[in-house]
Amino acid sequence: MAVTLDARLYVLINGLPHTAYWDDQISLLSDLGKGIGWVSASCWLALRDGTRGRRAGLAASSAMFAAVGLVQGPLKTYLPRQRPFVHRLAYVVGVEPIDASFPSGHTAGSFAAATALAGFYPRQRPILLGLAAAVGLSRVYLGHHFVSDVLVGAGLGAGLGALAGGLLGARVRQPADLGAAAEGGAADGDRTGAVGGPAAAVPDRGGLLVEPEQDQV
Repeated sequence: MAVTLDARLYVLINGLPHTAYWDDQISLLSDLGKGIGWVSASCWLALRDGTRGRRAGLAASSAMFAAVGLVQGPLKTYLPRQRPFVHRLAYVVGVEPIDASFPSGHTAGSFAAATALAGFYPRQRPILLGLAAAVGLSRVYLGHHFVSDVLVGAGLGAGLGALAGGLLGARVRQPADLGAAAEGGAADGDRTGAVGGPAAAVPDRGGLLVEPEQDQV
């Protein structure tokens, strides 16, 4: 039953209309998701966003290479599933891969990088995970993987990405987040003062931001 459902989902996605334009665009997306796209993004963040960017880029790259290495090494060696086009279920775009199908290395690497980056940039989480999901769907559309290959690759990659992000401090509040929180607190204090209420004291390393006035002698 599981194999039949997997095959039906595969045929549904792979059977979407194919044109030369969309085949080229989706092939490009798939190729970028293989690694070069995420590595380029990591390098850009490392140059642009200081310490947070360097930590995020290192976490994303490390998680991605770990995911791809795990998939292309022991997993595909010990789980030698045939590609869908072997059974003529596929409309194949591009060169037919010769290695095993399970799980999807492109998807694992993409979700690893996206999840690691999302730990440092939570506001961009939907975009990052959406891009990783698009890479996974592209592998089915191109005829290279079953849907289950993609789902398992996504889960594996997400786990490694979360681990790498946690090890490199993704859960620690970043300077940009602290700055936004301080601005929000200042705005709240202004509103409180406007209505005559007491202004909130903002601690600075255990002390008050404003020292209390001393009585004049």
